[in-house]
Amino acid sequence: MIEDITLKGCIEFAVATEDNGIKFYNRLAQKFSDNKEVAEIFSRLAKDEEVHKAQFSRFLSDVPQEEGVTEAPEKHEYVKAMSISEFFSRSHGPFQNVDKIEDRDDALEKAFGFEKATLGFYQAVRDMLGENPTLLQVIEAEKEHVRVLMKTLITGAKFRSLQDRLQ
Repeated sequence: MIEDITLKGCIEFAVATEDNGIKFYNRLAQKFSDNKEVAEIFSRLAKDEEVHKAQFSRFLSDVPQEEGVTEAPEKHEYVKAMSISEFFSRSHGPFQNVDKIEDRDDALEKAFGFEKATLGFYQAVRDMLGENPTLLQVIEAEKEHVRVLMKTLITGAKFRSLQDRLQ
């Protein structure tokens, strides 16, 4: 959970969240290395999270002093509420239980949950901050992750990531 509801605090939390995602997806790619298709899904997600981490890190270095951030307490409370998720818990979240994930669908469900949690948090930050090109770009990528993970879970369709658009 995020404690410091400032622009800098939110972006630092986003960098840490993306870093956790990179580690989580790399561990899942290793865990499913005997299944090329599943390992590739998690490798691509890890690469996408690396892109997001770099975007937020650049944004963090350019964070203005708190001007432009709303002082509305309800928006601060909303951001804090959206940061409460098992997926953001370093000590108790699903990242600690990769060894307990048994199959493709369980792994994809965890990834789906993580992507939904990050999307909700980033949308809450946008509501507090206002429009920002970096945040909007990451939000759109997270929406795509949610969409394609759901589709992959339900239909078994091929997973597409940011990496497919870069080629």
